[in-house]
Amino acid sequence: MPSQTEVAARILQAARHEDEHPVTRVRDDGLVVYELPDTELPHGSSLGNAHGFATSKGTGAMEGLFSIDLGRRVTGTLVVNYFAEYTDLSHLAQEEAHPAGTGTLVRLEQAGVGRFRLHPAYQRHTFALTGELLVEETFFLPRSGGDDPCVAYRMVRLTNRTARPLVVAVVGALHLPGDTELDIRAEYHPRHGALLAWNESHPEWVRLFGCPSGVDAHLATADLERAWHPYRPLPDTTTERGDLTGALQVVRFLRPGEEAEVAFVVAFSPQGLAEAERLYLAHRNAADALRRTVACCHAELAPAQVTTPDPIVNEGAQWAKANMLRVLAHYPTGLAFTNEPGVSSHVVARDVAWFVYGCDFVSPAACCRMLHLLAETQYPDGKVVEYYDARTLQTEDYGLNVNDATPLFVMAAGHHLKTTGHAPCAAHLYPAMARAAEALLSQRDERGLVYCTARETGERGICGWRNVMPNVRISGAVTEVNSEAYAALRTVADTARALGHADDAGRFDAAAEALRDAIERHLKNPDNGLYYLHLDVDGRPRSQVTADLVFPLICGVTDEETTRLISERLNHPDFMTEAGLRTLSELDPQYTPDRLVGLQGGVWPGVTWWYAMSCLHSDPGLMVEALRRSYSQYVRDPRRYNTVPGQFSEWFDGEALQNRGMRLSPWEPPRFLWALLEGAMGIQPAFGNLRVAPLLPFHWKWAQVRHLPYRGEHLSWFLARYPDGLRFYTSDTFASDHPVEQLRADITDGITPAGGELSVAAFADPDRIVVCLGSMSEVKGPHPVLIQRLLDNARRYQVELYSSEVGRWTRLGAYRGSALERLSVDIEGGGFAILRLQAT
Repeated sequence: MPSQTEVAARILQAARHEDEHPVTRVRDDGLVVYELPDTELPHGSSLGNAHGFATSKGTGAMEGLFSIDLGRRVTGTLVVNYFAEYTDLSHLAQEEAHPAGTGTLVRLEQAGVGRFRLHPAYQRHTFALTGELLVEETFFLPRSGGDDPCVAYRMVRLTNRTARPLVVAVVGALHLPGDTELDIRAEYHPRHGALLAWNESHPEWVRLFGCPSGVDAHLATADLERAWHPYRPLPDTTTERGDLTGALQVVRFLRPGEEAEVAFVVAFSPQGLAEAERLYLAHRNAADALRRTVACCHAELAPAQVTTPDPIVNEGAQWAKANMLRVLAHYPTGLAFTNEPGVSSHVVARDVAWFVYGCDFVSPAACCRMLHLLAETQYPDGKVVEYYDARTLQTEDYGLNVNDATPLFVMAAGHHLKTTGHAPCAAHLYPAMARAAEALLSQRDERGLVYCTARETGERGICGWRNVMPNVRISGAVTEVNSEAYAALRTVADTARALGHADDAGRFDAAAEALRDAIERHLKNPDNGLYYLHLDVDGRPRSQVTADLVFPLICGVTDEETTRLISERLNHPDFMTEAGLRTLSELDPQYTPDRLVGLQGGVWPGVTWWYAMSCLHSDPGLMVEALRRSYSQYVRDPRRYNTVPGQFSEWFDGEALQNRGMRLSPWEPPRFLWALLEGAMGIQPAFGNLRVAPLLPFHWKWAQVRHLPYRGEHLSWFLARYPDGLRFYTSDTFASDHPVEQLRADITDGITPAGGELSVAAFADPDRIVVCLGSMSEVKGPHPVLIQRLLDNARRYQVELYSSEVGRWTRLGAYRGSALERLSVDIEGGGFAILRLQAT
């Protein structure tokens, strides 16, 4: 009988041999970006910064600009079209009678298939127009890592590829009200080259839509068609009011081979004209803004770099970080992300908790603020809110006496304190953690189980994560919430012990053990060895098998045998798909794969990654396949599966495996990164030095972690699999059961791989250098590297090479430093090589 890993590998292998995928992976200055034909992208990128969020369409057009401060879309679509002036024979009679005479604007159509480039910092669409005019459109929001404004850019580069001069009219059209009231007034400001627009009911809500390099004509009109598809040059009028669209016309004369650039800038402020003008003027240089945004992107993605022999997993790690950073914003109440970026201002506590598990390794400061806000909005009895409004701090608890947010807050706060060691956080968060733990203990029933008394349905009758199912009640003694309560009690006990509160630690430890005993005694199903979904408020056991079985595993409740039973049950084909784990078996009578937000049979990638963590110790290979499989679904066929490569969408239809949720879900990316770091990489945060206990699948021969934030430091290491086991190379200090070769300095930045399929790490003592090379290629080949400014050209170095393919060290002899600056090493596909350079 094949093992779980073999079954998973067969499914994945079948998926790999489908029709040729349209998405191409390209390395751009160390980052993986995606390129694909524009016929294959159903939706465009979702981009965000501190005060704005914008989505785009499959055409490349900006779909709308959302103001974080207002909590609503303040503009609609921005489209750009291209025109040439001709006499239109199909309307010749009308042209002769027109006061302006003959000569209309004819829209230039796209010729052939264009291409999209999806970069963590921007989206770029390149295509040709009829008449050999090449167009490159770049859409982005500015990011500097600070208090970036609600501004969006659409940059255009035109290239004349003909042998004759061309005159092109570029027309940008922006729907001005968005989702605000349809009472727009507009004026044109020639000094700014911009239309100024505001709501009559809210004159302080001001937009500037401009082209800083100069505008040849403009229009603000309620006639949408006239704005985006004019038949004549724009008439320079802004007298209308109401549901207005603003249009700007820019004319460019291009000689053969000549390029021209045009940038459309949209700036919004809810604080009046002066502030809107200030933002526009400060951010009108689109080219500079793009350079700063790309540089910021590199800096923000630098922490917690994970590289393995599997490019798909590596891409998932990079893009998970990019997705997390896109949704973090500066709301009026503080830094946060909401449950539906660009639509909602609600911050859901359970989402924040799971976000922290991944984001602690990317932006610990952001996690600090979000956890503090949950503590500030905590109810007096210790219960944590279901959500709060990021604009007003208004809270909601759906009338539940207990919820999953309360234990999840404790778990996340404990994780944050372990990974950061922030003393100010501990002083503020521990009292809130203790209150939350007491709230959980106060809701135990006579059996010792945490008990939800709700008798309604939906949000007011479900105390766990699947709480938006209509006409469904999951209350009483719920296995999910009791498992989380157990983990929360253990967490608060560990925190109390680390902070010197011995009495609290002992009391919470005892309570945790008592709760675990109660779970095993009352929530275990004797018929199949699994857990009940819940014991309902009428005392009846509900044994429906769902993906919620992951919670006893990831919360540390289960024993080894139960872990095996649950892992095997959820890995059956009625649960497991090519895209990940269904929330409900396809054989269940309530299976509904395409509705109910996927909570009764859809595939939630984040649930798959919970499952990955739950089967970590029983089968590391299956754990990694679970990570790989769900992320692959985002990339492999966007048109078919309704995805955007690089973006973590919300949930898939359980049958068609198409995305039916948000295009960018805020809660999926951090769970991927958490599962990879604390799963396969074996990172075990503690109140003290880090412990690393990697659980690599058998076919991974190496792995690398760089710049992992941990308690004020940034740790890096390279992990290699030798015949006698794993070995670390590093310049940092951490605990592990595996041998650790610790050198004094990390010199990785001095090693440059000449190709994109090689991961490099290097460490040094005064007279010794160790260079670690890991191949991400599927086939054996030469891998050139440049060793810059690290060697003394006059000295000789004894060179030793270890190859994973050969499985032994080979002494290559002594060479001058000048001979070792440019090296090439043959490495097997997915293998590694270690170079030792000892100065003599």
